[in-house]
Amino acid sequence: MPFAEVNGIRYHYKVSGQGDPVLLITGLEGAIDFWDDTTEMLKDRFTVIAVDNRGAGLTEYEGDFTLGDMAEDAAALIEYLDIGPVHVLGWSMGSHIAMMFAANHPELTRTLTVVSSYKRRPSRSAYILNIIADEYRKGTISEETAGAVINTMVRTEGFFRHMEESGRPIKTADIGEKGSMLQQMKAVNRFDFGDLARRIDVPVLSVHGLEDIMTPPHFGDELADEIEGCQRLRVPGEGHILRPKTYIPRFIEFISS
Repeated sequence: MPFAEVNGIRYHYKVSGQGDPVLLITGLEGAIDFWDDTTEMLKDRFTVIAVDNRGAGLTEYEGDFTLGDMAEDAAALIEYLDIGPVHVLGWSMGSHIAMMFAANHPELTRTLTVVSSYKRRPSRSAYILNIIADEYRKGTISEETAGAVINTMVRTEGFFRHMEESGRPIKTADIGEKGSMLQQMKAVNRFDFGDLARRIDVPVLSVHGLEDIMTPPHFGDELADEIEGCQRLRVPGEGHILRPKTYIPRFIEFISS
C-alpha cells in the first residue's frame, strides 16, 4: 500500500496498469476500492491512479480541511509521481475536487470528466447527509444505519427491486471513522463554486444518471451550461452511483479522441 508524504499529509494512493495516466477522485467517504471495477476496465490501456481523500480510507491527516486542500493533495501527488498531465475523473464530491484541480493546475490536466456533479449544492441531500454525519459522530446511530440511509440516496429503485427479488443482501456503504464524514460534509458545505467552471480550460465531459435523486440531472445540466464546449452523457436507469459499464466506454472514447 503506497503512501506519499505530500502537502502535510500521508496520502494513500494506488497505481495500476500502464499507458496515459488517469486520476480517479471519489466522493463522500469513498475510498480507493470504490474504483475497483473502473480500474479493471481501464488498466489495460491506461495508468490508473486512485486516491483516498482526507477523511476516507487510509490517508492520514490532522485537523479540518477544504475541498481545495484535497485538490492540492491530488496535484502534489501527480507532481510527486512525475506522471502528469493526467486525465481527471471525479465522482460526486470528487468532481468538485477534480474541477479545482483542473482550474488551478491546467499544466497537470489533459481532460476533465465530472460524474454526478452540480453547480449548486442540493439542499435536500445536504439536509439529510448533515444529520447522518452528525448523529454517526455522536454515536446515536450505527455505521450500518448511516450506510443504509446513504444507499437509499445513491441507488435506484431498480437496484433495490433487483436485490429484493434475487434475495441478495445489500451491502451498506462503508462510512469509516466517526467524525470523518462530518469533516467531509463541512468541506462540501463551505465550498464556494464562484467562477470555477468558467476557469476550466480543458476538454470536459459531464456524466449524469437520469434517476439520480441525490443530485437530480438538472443540477448536472446547470453545471454543464457554465462550461464552454462541455460534452454530456445522460444515462437512463442510473442513479447517483453509476455502474462503470454504463459510462466508462464513453469516457475512454472521450479521453482518446
